[in-house]
Amino acid sequence: MPEIVRGQNVLFAAPTASGKTEAAVAPLYQRHVSFRRGALSTIYVAPTKALVNDLYERLVTYLGIKHPGTIARYTGDRHEYSRAEGAFCVVVTPEALDSLQLRHPELLHSVRSVVVDEIHLLHGQARGQQLRHVISRIRSPAKPPRSPRDNFQIVGMTATLDDMPAVAALWLGEDAKVLSHGSPREIDLELVDVVVEEPGQADRAKARQLARWLERAGAEKVLVFTNSRNGAHAMAAHLHEELSGTRWPVHLHFGALPAGQRERVEEQMRSDRSGVCVATSTLEIGIDIGDVDTVVLAEMPRSVNGFLQRIGRGSRRTGTCRVVAFRSSDDDERLMQALLDCGRRGDLDDVYEYDRPSVRFQQVLSLAWRATREDRSLMEKHLADEAGTAEHTRVVDDMLATGCLVDLRGALVPSDRLIDEGDAGRIHTVIAGGVSSSVVDIRTGDTAFRDADAATTGGALFHAGAMRRLLAGGDGAAYLGDNAKRSHPLAKIKATGPALPTSRSIIWALARLNGYDPARWQLNGGTLLTWGGQTLNALLAAVFRRSAPDRNFSPSPTAVSGDIFAIDLSIESIRDLAKGIETANDLPLSVASKFVGPSRFIGELSDALVAEEKRRAVPWALLHRWLDRVEGIDLGGSLPMEKRD
Repeated sequence: MPEIVRGQNVLFAAPTASGKTEAAVAPLYQRHVSFRRGALSTIYVAPTKALVNDLYERLVTYLGIKHPGTIARYTGDRHEYSRAEGAFCVVVTPEALDSLQLRHPELLHSVRSVVVDEIHLLHGQARGQQLRHVISRIRSPAKPPRSPRDNFQIVGMTATLDDMPAVAALWLGEDAKVLSHGSPREIDLELVDVVVEEPGQADRAKARQLARWLERAGAEKVLVFTNSRNGAHAMAAHLHEELSGTRWPVHLHFGALPAGQRERVEEQMRSDRSGVCVATSTLEIGIDIGDVDTVVLAEMPRSVNGFLQRIGRGSRRTGTCRVVAFRSSDDDERLMQALLDCGRRGDLDDVYEYDRPSVRFQQVLSLAWRATREDRSLMEKHLADEAGTAEHTRVVDDMLATGCLVDLRGALVPSDRLIDEGDAGRIHTVIAGGVSSSVVDIRTGDTAFRDADAATTGGALFHAGAMRRLLAGGDGAAYLGDNAKRSHPLAKIKATGPALPTSRSIIWALARLNGYDPARWQLNGGTLLTWGGQTLNALLAAVFRRSAPDRNFSPSPTAVSGDIFAIDLSIESIRDLAKGIETANDLPLSVASKFVGPSRFIGELSDALVAEEKRRAVPWALLHRWLDRVEGIDLGGSLPMEKRD
């Protein structure tokens, strides 16, 4: 890629399995050699530990480098980078990079380039903002290069991302170049009919039909995606029963399993001739688990990005994605057709990015903790130099006011409680959530699962190719017991959060399939069909309530219902009303709270700064962009286009 060879910042978009990694790393290695860099020059950031491990193996093989340490990896599980001299690239997760820069900044002083892979999984998330801050911390103290042409550069890579120029400007700088390469592969879709005879038995029915399909189709390796941990667990358990005695072993891959177990599943799928792997989003990104014949969508994804990522995991060495999906109703087929329509049109999901004070809190805390443990004074006037930005002042003032920071003769020192958090290594992530509960395997003493629901003890857990019983110990801990004869009843896994709403792009596609023009709203009695999706319709309903505070308005994914006639129903009026509320910043905090994303340290902020973060989370920019695409409102009914006179 000549732009990277010339040292430009590049956001590179290409379909899954199209060789983006090699296209970025090869020119960076060329620059590494050309400028005779003698120490680490490239950081490659991937969003998950599994992808880091996969990329590490691929890069070592691809570059054919024989010298140990030239390619290294650094995650919470593997601290294999300890010497900058002689290294070219270290592959890391965002959280591991944060820790590495804090604890061993001298190992990163020679860095001249950062690659951010699968950037769409970080953009719009607290983790993405954290990573951008960490990159600024690395860039700021970097040693001056020997040549003025050896500039610091950032390369971003993605397969699915909307509004690429804006993303490039935010992540890479205003001078970044946006490149696209290749075209999406063809999709060979097969719908398999499923009859659910008993309530709550959909997973069992799908497993039975999938087993029959495997026998009929003769596929060797199949990757099955679900939308939740419990959906994956149930599907794997039922498939295990259905495929017992066949050539297809069943594997489970999701976040409730320890990393070592997930890695064993990945290796088995790579090395074995046949197998079925049931997964959540843990395998959506580009981990190589061998030549998967077919991707099965046991549940329809609720985002276009998720759909494209999932189907891109299969048949990676061919020009066609072979996809199987289940059809138990006409709604299933319509949703599948809507996803296909979005993929072919290039209609991707809306993503809203905003500045989170809670992430800035994590950055300030990290730098203050490091200075304290190094027994040196971090003065507020010097914070900007270490942080790579002068924009943390408001958060520093807030931390001093709440006691999270203490001013000791001008030095910023964390409170004793937060010092302990730093010493325990718990300040390098902004991912929300508490400590996971473990299920210990009584046979080995090792952790077998995380987050099993203790209320379902006595139920069965699918683990390493067998059904095992979940037991409660006298010490209050949970254990994986002996083999269970049946999968029913199944033990449950604690959910990681509420299900994501169906994206607006999919709702628009469903409207088109039903004969409506989603760019024209339809009034039907007290219901205004907008096809805006749950998030934007919730904001629209809040705008209506501000205009008519004594009236009721209720959002759904497709409409806003209530006292619609109390509103001036013109797009121009609604647009002006929304802009006025945004400018005045007087949307009720209870409404703004619905839009804020999870971030670990938000509870450490003062009430005033929590309110500020919540108000910043309101997706006004997405609302305005949506309203700009709406052509008008039809007040005479809501017949589909082909049924109108």
